[in-house]
Amino acid sequence: QYGGRDCFLFMKFWLFILSTILILACTRPDRQTVDKLNTLSYAYHYKSVDSTEYYAKQAYDLSAHYDKGRAEALNNLAFTDIVKMQYDKAEQRLNEIPQITDNQTELLVSYVQQMRLCQRRSKNREFYEYRENAMEALKRINEERSQLSEHQLQRLRYAESEMAIVTSTYYYYVGLERQSIDALQDLDINDLRRDTAQWLNYLYYVGSGGIITTGTQQEINQEEFDTLLRCFIHARQGDYPYFAANALEALSEHLMDPDYRRQLLADNLPAMKFINPDGVDEDMLAGWLAEDALHLFSVYGDIYQIAGAYRTLASCYRQIDDYESALYNLEEALSDSAIYQAPDLVASIREQLSLVYSAMDEKQLRTIPTTIPTIIPTTIPTTIPKTIPTTLPITKLTTMPTTILTTL
Repeated sequence: QYGGRDCFLFMKFWLFILSTILILACTRPDRQTVDKLNTLSYAYHYKSVDSTEYYAKQAYDLSAHYDKGRAEALNNLAFTDIVKMQYDKAEQRLNEIPQITDNQTELLVSYVQQMRLCQRRSKNREFYEYRENAMEALKRINEERSQLSEHQLQRLRYAESEMAIVTSTYYYYVGLERQSIDALQDLDINDLRRDTAQWLNYLYYVGSGGIITTGTQQEINQEEFDTLLRCFIHARQGDYPYFAANALEALSEHLMDPDYRRQLLADNLPAMKFINPDGVDEDMLAGWLAEDALHLFSVYGDIYQIAGAYRTLASCYRQIDDYESALYNLEEALSDSAIYQAPDLVASIREQLSLVYSAMDEKQLRTIPTTIPTIIPTTIPTTIPKTIPTTLPITKLTTMPTTILTTL
């Protein structure tokens, strides 16, 4: 009886070993598959929101026993939620990550995305809280940085660069220009080139203004123009519509001011032929670029950026005194209720609305005669018409203001 018990325990032990081996044999390929799906999801971040979401959902479904892989999938899904301005859903996913993993790299990514959400929603106190969490996670990562796998290093490169850009963006919009510039100082630009999307993100952000401060205004304009053009060219070559659109919109803003435009056109004739192959008149060029940016953002599906592009296009119309078209574009910018989650964006659009209404009122006043005619009829009709019209003519605007632009 004792020997039979030993035999039973022996068999039970080996069954345990065998089951463990089988589980590990099944788990490792599953983990590799999840990592590949997450890598694909990340690769499509700024190319296709639908593809990003598709691969992230697949990774999530296969990662029930792989916490790090599930956390990465949640980070990718939260990215798509932010693009769609489904902020509550994004926040819910990001809050789930600290509950399922202690992987510091994915925690860092989640904290940085929370910072982005807070910046968009104007939640200042929460922004600093998540930034402190991100700094603490980065400190722990640096203690074991040499032991990270290549995949983890790629995730860290994304997290560090995104944190710097988000922090700089936040400081810029709250008026802390020096801090905004300093936030980018620690970025390893050569290392950043290994992540094309983040490299383009950096180029756009620097070229859009506020970071380059050395030199005359003309020299700063030229350096920003060169940076944006580089961003646009590489975005086109790499099929990154998001950054191509951002570069076009920022170029449009640089070309709105007549003096800046004339100088940039004179100094960059070959580049202008590249971004303006149809030879659009220079007074209309800024609006033409802005409309192309709007088209690209619409195809990509970024609601926040679509509203911003409408705002930029309205500025172009206002620059040429086409206030009706400016008003139309500003109303389009406010047409999606989702953007009311971003108070600063809405405030900037409403500020432009006030300027447009004011300009329209002033223009109307200029068309009203300032003197009353002095000619008085010499005879007064002594009869009243026997018939009075029963209906009054009604005119109706059946078309929106025509644009001055064509898309690429």
